[in-house]
Amino acid sequence: MGREIRRVPPNWDHPVTKDKYGRDCRQPMHDETFDERFAKWLADFDRIRAGNLDEIERECYPRGLADWLVDEGQPPDPAYYRPWKSEEATWFQLWETVSEGTPVSPPFATEEELIDYLAQNGDEWDQKRGDRPWGRQQAEAFVKSGGWAPSLVMIGNDIMTGVEAAVRLDKTPAP
Repeated sequence: MGREIRRVPPNWDHPVTKDKYGRDCRQPMHDETFDERFAKWLADFDRIRAGNLDEIERECYPRGLADWLVDEGQPPDPAYYRPWKSEEATWFQLWETVSEGTPVSPPFATEEELIDYLAQNGDEWDQKRGDRPWGRQQAEAFVKSGGWAPSLVMIGNDIMTGVEAAVRLDKTPAP
């Protein structure tokens, strides 16, 4: 899984839904509002309906709008988009990004609080697996480097998580 810091409203309480087995789970959520995503969808709908397809789209959707609607043109579902506006999001929270995204830490008012939490606890997946906490150096390197890391990184012959690589890259002198 990838990790990224997302801004959320103060004391954000993420919605819980049921999975296909009836178990409680967090609602996956893209990092854009429904209104933003719907505007993009509507623009694509209008463009493709008018026949303004690029070369690849013409190959993929030979019948135009009819094929696009079947393949990927369904309107977005509001449940999968954040309900807050960007200016309302002043807190910090760590999310996994293997899906649309779900939180893997509580929300915090400051980056420093998030660093402290990750240093002492790791993220929720680390805790479930019984992995060690991130430690201060790793947590700081991740947060200060932009707050995003891929699932897996290979540097030379070493395979590590993207978060672990943030520490190594933070220490690597520039050539």
